[in-house]
Amino acid sequence: MTWEGTSPAVERIRDALIPHASAGALRVVLQQLALHEEGRAVGTHEVIDTIVDVGGNLVVVPIADTVRADPGSCAALDRALAHLRTDLEAGPGTAVDSLEVIIDADSTRRVRFMLSVEVSPEEVAGRPPHPALHDGRHHIVHHAPSLEDLRDRLAAPPPGMLQRLRGMVGGRRAAH
Repeated sequence: MTWEGTSPAVERIRDALIPHASAGALRVVLQQLALHEEGRAVGTHEVIDTIVDVGGNLVVVPIADTVRADPGSCAALDRALAHLRTDLEAGPGTAVDSLEVIIDADSTRRVRFMLSVEVSPEEVAGRPPHPALHDGRHHIVHHAPSLEDLRDRLAAPPPGMLQRLRGMVGGRRAAH
């Protein structure tokens, strides 16, 4: 489900991740997925991926290790995630098993979550991975048209720029 609420924690998550993202990243995806075996919690699987355009191809660049290796970013991210979980869990009143934060280069931010998802460590690592895993590869496979649209919108000149250029060129021709 997409969360309809707001939280300042989302911007703090962005601030912790963006310095580690590749230049020109179209999307940054963070997901924390609770892992279970036989009904008991056995840990959390975390994904932090960027999606970039490389020569017209959408490519996943993992950044979790880089973010977690930076003590400042790691601590800021953990504080922001704890705050966001508190804000999220105030609504449904139950623990969130999957938390996904999506940060697009056009300043769009989305928070998605799932409750009561049973995923084992083997299912996350398997091929194909469990459908609850929403890493960068998942976003490319399932959201390629919106990512390509985002890429095209970001590459286009700002509205009115072409008209200004035409006016400048036309003005020079008239002066000669």
